[in-house]
Amino acid sequence: MNQKFKLLNPLIAPLLSLGFVVFSSTPFLTFISLKLQIEGFTETIIGIVQSSFYLGFLVGSLKAEKIIVRVGYIRSFVCFSAIFGATVLIQGMYINPILWIVMRIIAGVSIAGLYVIIESWLLTGSSVKTRGRILSLYMIALYGSQSFSQMLIQVINLETIVPFLLFGIMCFLSIIPVSINYSKTPEISSEIMKKSFKEIYKASPLSFWGALVSGIILSAIYSFLPIFAQSKGIPVSYLMMITIAGGFLLQWPIGLISDILDRRKVLIATSCLAIVPALLMIFFSYNTLLAYFLCFLLGGFSFVIYPISISQACDRFDAIYIPVVVGIMAMTYGIGAIVGPFVASLFMEWNVAALFLFIAAAALSLTLLGIYFRLKYPKITPKEEKSEFMPISASAPIGTDIASKTIELNKELHESEHLENNNNTEETTTDTSNTADENNEKLNSK
Repeated sequence: MNQKFKLLNPLIAPLLSLGFVVFSSTPFLTFISLKLQIEGFTETIIGIVQSSFYLGFLVGSLKAEKIIVRVGYIRSFVCFSAIFGATVLIQGMYINPILWIVMRIIAGVSIAGLYVIIESWLLTGSSVKTRGRILSLYMIALYGSQSFSQMLIQVINLETIVPFLLFGIMCFLSIIPVSINYSKTPEISSEIMKKSFKEIYKASPLSFWGALVSGIILSAIYSFLPIFAQSKGIPVSYLMMITIAGGFLLQWPIGLISDILDRRKVLIATSCLAIVPALLMIFFSYNTLLAYFLCFLLGGFSFVIYPISISQACDRFDAIYIPVVVGIMAMTYGIGAIVGPFVASLFMEWNVAALFLFIAAAALSLTLLGIYFRLKYPKITPKEEKSEFMPISASAPIGTDIASKTIELNKELHESEHLENNNNTEETTTDTSNTADENNEKLNSK
């Protein structure tokens, strides 16, 4: 019991702060689409505003670590949280598409920084023995908060300034847990072994396309599923909550299957299965219960594409290169997330249900690409060389501070192997010299 408390105690502050950040940012993403629609803006404008957030998210994912290294976890968290809260309040003061695009870019940078801080904090403070449990706690906190935070949309008046105040306050409250945290924050350090984008793509092209398509699909779901639900008279918060819950609950069983089978087969199968509920939603969304069930499946099969893609890419490289592989996959996801809302908006200008046609088309493209690469590169990663599946969130890349733990582990392994080899060499040399001395004595006696 004491060991469990020692493991959980340093995690309480960052996980509580994570909860406040998610309760502020995730439902606000849903609210923006509904608010712009209420104000009479077209789906194209909504798509551009939502895409701008992912543009900022991409920039923040690449640049946040420099700020963290310079000022530390807590001060950088306070900085990013204050900036995001300010963007929310400014959007409530002036409803203007151009202003909102600028604010969403800044908000994207801030949220990316906040996710990188929390994930780096948790992973850098973990050990090889505790990392799996810490990742599990992180995923429960992240997806649980994302799912239940959607209920806020159901209980607030979307036509007033209250949502902006509520989400802004939630963001500012996230500062408190990390600020009064009495546990020591992990050290920030370490070099990362580099690999070029070309090398990573060549080693695992399907992983690249999987991350890209995942960004396209999930950004479209977050941006336009609320509008679809509202147009069909389905409670927005319930539909979003069930969709995200599907992504959480189906991630583990599908991930375990990918540890047993060829991940490419699992990736092809999940992308193919995502097509089915997407197409059925076009024709059967009039039935609310059936729509809930179909969106649960759609979320489950869609949310798992990203972590399987990352795991497949990591199978192709030594552990010391995993941080840069994860970073490039996250960047690829961000590119897809920028494209997704804009292209989805063009489909929805034609028909609101065409959102699911767009999702099905994206999933079909990944399925066909998977079959092509499977035929072109039939060689699979041996089971004993496969890295363990990690249920990584597509919301943000894993902080690159995990590199320190990975590199330290590999250095220890290399050093132990080196020492063992030296010892074996010394023993062999000693045995050889002893044998030579014995032979010389025999010759002298003769």
